[in-house]
Amino acid sequence: MAKKIPAGKYAIFTIPGKNEWTVIINRQWKQHLATEYDEKEDAVRLRVKPVKNTHTERLQYFIDHTKSNNGKIVVAWEKVKIEFPFTIKE
Repeated sequence: MAKKIPAGKYAIFTIPGKNEWTVIINRQWKQHLATEYDEKEDAVRLRVKPVKNTHTERLQYFIDHTKSNNGKIVVAWEKVKIEFPFTIKE
């Protein structure tokens, strides 16, 4: 199910699990780590399945543009990556 998120700045948090991760997009983008996190400010929570990846030494975020206004956000670290799609509405 798609969730509309207005253009703007957001914080991204993850809750890793063995078989499933929760990705949180939070409206309070300017916060110090998770110490100022407030669940009430979540714009969306997604459940994604981690997949095996080649070893990635540092935490990396990618935006893969797939076509016109569609793409996916990818987060990779160590031997795991997660990804979730997005569409930009004009």
